[in-house]
Amino acid sequence: MIDPTDIRLGDIVRMRKVHPCGGTDWRVVRLGTDIGLICLTCQRKVLMPRGQFAKQVKLHLERGPETPPFPYH
Repeated sequence: MIDPTDIRLGDIVRMRKVHPCGGTDWRVVRLGTDIGLICLTCQRKVLMPRGQFAKQVKLHLERGPETPPFPYH
């Protein structure tokens, strides 16, 4: 099982609560203090605090691409 704090852009996750449209699967589109998500059913965008996101994630369905570390020169 993947740690809910180990998230990448492009991850597809299943949340515990059902969205009002009936969807439970979301794509991660923003990382930071808040996590940006897009509902895969209705395409609605939401921002969720990172702590709340970690509690609400039920399952990682698909991993996003692993980005290489930023080269510091």
